[in-house]
Amino acid sequence: MYDGHPRRYAESQNRRPRPSRASSRPDRIALWAVFMAVIAMLAAAASNADASSGGVADPTAESGSCDKARFGSRTLSLGDCGRDVKTLNWLLNSNRVARQAPLGRDFESRTEGAVSRFERKAGLPSDGVADRRTSKRLVRSMRKDIATWYGPGFYGNRTACGRRLKRGTVGVAHRSLPCGTKVTVRYEGRFLRTRVIDRGPFANDASWDLTEAAAKRVGFDATDQIRTAIVR
Repeated sequence: MYDGHPRRYAESQNRRPRPSRASSRPDRIALWAVFMAVIAMLAAAASNADASSGGVADPTAESGSCDKARFGSRTLSLGDCGRDVKTLNWLLNSNRVARQAPLGRDFESRTEGAVSRFERKAGLPSDGVADRRTSKRLVRSMRKDIATWYGPGFYGNRTACGRRLKRGTVGVAHRSLPCGTKVTVRYEGRFLRTRVIDRGPFANDASWDLTEAAAKRVGFDATDQIRTAIVR
């Protein structure tokens, strides 16, 4: 019978009953059970991995596991790791006969081969071990140059290589070497591995200009002689 409300009648005819919460609960329980089973499987796999490795983490995976000794203070050989090994690799790559060494902090087989070639050329026992004699010969192969330092009055400006100079910027300036050239600097027994970031110097007959932060790294505070090695 027509009651004067056709729209309400149509809506009541087209409306579908909503599923009750009770009917959807089994599906949720099943999904939760699957999720918990996956978590349990992952935990078991991790436990088995720990057991197979004795529960000891790989020391080479930790950044702090490498030695922080200064270059020349210890004998370096295959398998060693540290900042001094990285300095060794950079110095080797500055010598024509030993440029196939890696540039990282690990003493690899390529490092051993490069050390052996350098030792052979230097008249040392060619055993591929960088002992103190080999280290001293590498230092003596570095070029002697006059250097200055700069920074105050230039902070906030962009260098010739496009980098903004800040108080903590570590780098060197050179009149002709390409921007980004890797350079090893030695002063008073301290080593610094850095890059060319600017042009200069243009005074004091100097060949290099160290940023203030770079100078502090090696204890450099005046115009003086340094040793340098350019990674080719």
